[in-house]
Amino acid sequence: MFLKVIKFFKCLPDLRILYSFKYSGILSDYGWWESYKRGLPIDKQGNPIPWVTYPFIEFIEGRLNNNLEVFEYGSGNSTFWYAKRVKYVTSLEHDRDWYEKIKSHLPENVSLFYKELVYGGDYSRFILFLNKKFNIVSIDGRDRVNCIIHSINAITEDGIIILDDSERKKYEEGITFLIKNGFRKIDFWGFSPGYFNRKCTSIFYKNNNCLKI
Repeated sequence: MFLKVIKFFKCLPDLRILYSFKYSGILSDYGWWESYKRGLPIDKQGNPIPWVTYPFIEFIEGRLNNNLEVFEYGSGNSTFWYAKRVKYVTSLEHDRDWYEKIKSHLPENVSLFYKELVYGGDYSRFILFLNKKFNIVSIDGRDRVNCIIHSINAITEDGIIILDDSERKKYEEGITFLIKNGFRKIDFWGFSPGYFNRKCTSIFYKNNNCLKI
């Protein structure tokens, strides 16, 4: 017991330094502590942000404009965040409870749909049923490889595809599919709101894309 007490006091300087980041430094600037406490991706002011890496958010935010239309596999704070920055957002949700919770609070420039999740089924194909093209497709839901495969037929000529958690081995098939179809990839490694594990969010694009990459 005595040795444990000694060890604790030896760690106090490091703990004080870590705690100081709550009030200054990168964690404070990003609003990471607020996200951690509330279990939701938010910025320092409490505004909703996507649950993706911070470097990705910083890169794309200034490149969005009110001429763009976004389709999301997976809804949430990202839906509200995109809605403030683009012309229109169409979002697909597989979780009925979550769908019911947020559908009455959406901005006017958002359409939210529910589709039961069946891997390889209509959830991943839903974007095709809309019979329109989107500038940006964000894939942060389920059945992501199939969502990737169907999305390339639903983007505009300048369209891009975003894949979160792109470091995961189970998405390699989808990434290879995009590369074989002429897309290039930019990876944005870092940590995300409320979490401290290193992860990756990737953008897949071609020439003359809507983000001017």
